[in-house]
Amino acid sequence: MSTRSKQEDKELNQLERLIRETPMEIDLVNRTMNKYESSRYTKQSESSRTPKKIRQRVMMIVASAAIIFSLVFVTSLISPTMAATIKQVPVLSSIFKLAGDLGLQIADEKGLSTKLNTIVTHDDFTLNVSEVVYDGARVSIGIERLHKEDEKETLMERINNIELLINDAPVKSIGIVMKPGKDNDSAIIELSDLRNQGGSPFPEQFDLTVSATIAGIQDPFKIDIPVNKIENYLTLQPNVSREYKNIHFSVEKVEFTPITTGLTTRVVLTDNSIFTLPLLTMGVDIFDDQGHKLKLIGGDGWNATNGNIHISDRRFQPFESIPKTITLKPYIHLFDEKEMWVYQMNENGDPKIQYIPELEVTLPINSQK
Repeated sequence: MSTRSKQEDKELNQLERLIRETPMEIDLVNRTMNKYESSRYTKQSESSRTPKKIRQRVMMIVASAAIIFSLVFVTSLISPTMAATIKQVPVLSSIFKLAGDLGLQIADEKGLSTKLNTIVTHDDFTLNVSEVVYDGARVSIGIERLHKEDEKETLMERINNIELLINDAPVKSIGIVMKPGKDNDSAIIELSDLRNQGGSPFPEQFDLTVSATIAGIQDPFKIDIPVNKIENYLTLQPNVSREYKNIHFSVEKVEFTPITTGLTTRVVLTDNSIFTLPLLTMGVDIFDDQGHKLKLIGGDGWNATNGNIHISDRRFQPFESIPKTITLKPYIHLFDEKEMWVYQMNENGDPKIQYIPELEVTLPINSQK
């Protein structure tokens, strides 16, 4: 005959139901309940127990079950459905996966990025560099602030300045760009080298030092990051050009990597005039052989002579698979006739553009290196 009280039976039933409803692939029920039954009769008889002690005992079992659950997570003994659910939780997810950049998402999903957990703290403010990837076209660094309840400003708002060193030497790059991360407590730092503007490329492997100054904190946050270049799938140097009026447009390089499509172009004004609007903001769209346009994710321009020659590096999202051909469509922005540097806007709130069909280029793609 059972010596348990009705209250104890009720609490144990609740405990058993809680354990059974937890979606794990191992059975903790019998193990936990048997442990409880065997320990009930040690050290003291049932008649000497008070209701308070019974409740304490039940709470200890719940705590023990929670510890076992934690060990299950650590050892990955969970169902595929549970694993997929956990991966979508922002706290446990990659900055790259949730930042809205298709290339960085692919880098995370295919294991191309290097996962880090490099933490520096000053004055109760903690920064963590969580991941980095480098594909030749860009270096992308995921940085996050360990959340504080009283923080009202975003991480990007708190960062006043960023300085970078490669192998202890100042970085020579087109520029350092900071983009939003997965939330207000994260950001992505990106930089590209000057190899397409006559400078040197970044090394295949290097040590990158990030020094960030945070508003309200005197000491800079210095973090060392090992960087390794991933495989560059395909590079084309087509040496193709088009002319229209006084514009000579040439395609110097197209790069296909798992995370970036890079495009380097040169525009020369053949009448030796100086770039002014609208040519000063001339852009290029890339379309695949099915007419799908790639999303532009960044770009840099460089005027070689401060006059009639302009070299541009543009970075687009990657192709899901390398197409048979790509089409490059140069365009100009349309500006307000009455107000300088003010774009005309379309119904979607985007700047209006006008393609220049005479400068359009279609390139066949040989997928072999």
